[in-house]
Amino acid sequence: MKERVITGIIILILFMIPFYVGAFWFTYLALILAIIAFHELTTIIKIRKYGTKYFVGIIGIVLLFLPLLPFLNVTFEIIQIKVLLALVLFFLTSTIFNIEYSIEKAGTLLIGVLYIGFGFVFLAEARIDEGLIWTLAVLISIWATDSGAYFVGRKFGKRKLAPNVSPNKTIEGSVGGIIIALIIGLVMQASFHPFASYGETLLLIFIVSIAGQVGDLVESALKRHFKVKDSGKLLPGHGGILDRLDSWIFVFIGLKLVGLI
Repeated sequence: MKERVITGIIILILFMIPFYVGAFWFTYLALILAIIAFHELTTIIKIRKYGTKYFVGIIGIVLLFLPLLPFLNVTFEIIQIKVLLALVLFFLTSTIFNIEYSIEKAGTLLIGVLYIGFGFVFLAEARIDEGLIWTLAVLISIWATDSGAYFVGRKFGKRKLAPNVSPNKTIEGSVGGIIIALIIGLVMQASFHPFASYGETLLLIFIVSIAGQVGDLVESALKRHFKVKDSGKLLPGHGGILDRLDSWIFVFIGLKLVGLI
């Protein structure tokens, strides 16, 4: 427990400094986190480290970040389409020449590059376009959902939410997490107005809570399918980056999809 707390404090400090400063400092941090998360994904699905497919995946993630880097002026949609098509062709073609590299692994690797890449791209984009307070309020809402679901689930949880993926999560805990996040969201809106209105606050927090919980379950399903307990050991007491930030990825993709970023 002590190791977990100390690690948590160190992580918070290392994250909050570039997050507070913003600009390209946080964009580069988001890119680094995305690359580490992809590295962990390759460990989960047993892709050879530092091989061709490994580096192509990392290059794909870097290319997705290009429009956010300050020294470039690139149209995001053009990069997005070209990166997607190139990755599809490369990962599928690679199955021809390596019998151990299955279509399943090719698909998982492709999804991983896009899911991780876009998740962190939209996190960085939110910090740039929506600002410090807005993005911080979203992150607090994710934390409130996780904490609320944990404590409500322990106290009142009876019905399993997704027993085949995460046996400890309950429907009561999930609903409790949403309610706690909504309450904290309204308190934040009354205190320092991170969002445009109370209506937007309720809508945004609800989306954040749902997407965050789905993101957590998706990563649990991935690890269970490949029979892995943690995504990595980078963070003592916490597992890997994917273990800690799986909710974030789905949240920021979800907010982008509904037009809130």
